[in-house]
Amino acid sequence: MTTQETMEAVPLIKKHSTGSKPVTDIKIKDLAQVIASNWKLNPQITLLWTEPNAFEDSAHLFDTSLDERLKTGGSRAVVTNDLKTLNVKIDRHIDFVKDYLKEKYGKENYYSYFPQFGIIKYGNSFILPPDHNKRSEAMKLLLQAITTNELQDRTYGLAFWQDISQKYDLALKSTISTDGSIAGLVKTKNEHRQQLVKTLNALIHAIKANYPDTWASVLREWGFQKEKY
Repeated sequence: MTTQETMEAVPLIKKHSTGSKPVTDIKIKDLAQVIASNWKLNPQITLLWTEPNAFEDSAHLFDTSLDERLKTGGSRAVVTNDLKTLNVKIDRHIDFVKDYLKEKYGKENYYSYFPQFGIIKYGNSFILPPDHNKRSEAMKLLLQAITTNELQDRTYGLAFWQDISQKYDLALKSTISTDGSIAGLVKTKNEHRQQLVKTLNALIHAIKANYPDTWASVLREWGFQKEKY
């Protein structure tokens, strides 16, 4: 192996930086667990600011926070799908309300009633606002206007839209709550990750300093293998 090949064999663990592909969380987790075990078997390698047991604890905390982040992200996908399904239903059935207005007020006048129902012009269509929060508020106008204009007993009248509005608000609140949880979990996960990466890079330097002639093979024995990260 040439000097250049040796230097390229075991680079430092990349951080999230412009111009370099970041190491995935899963790979950092797996690498940290391997290194934690091997460091405990090689206590002669020391760092002044941390030690093997502390690093093992950090690896465990990162594993736990990553798992919680992934699980919460999975629940977010469910809520997102619920909102998507409701949005499709809303977009399809608002046309019935427009038809009711055309029937009641005539094709030349019914457009003027749209604002009462929260219906806006969007592109070439008249719909409830696409923004989730604005759509939620628009449905409150819709419910009031349905009663005011005596459309409550229609097939897609008050009972239908009350059910949709309630489900939409619940899904929207769940989304906001889940997003807040995810933000907190991401912050915690990244803090643990930063600590792990700092220690992993320090260990690479320490091993190179203590094994000036055989550091490449020692690093591989520890688990620092380029193809794994």
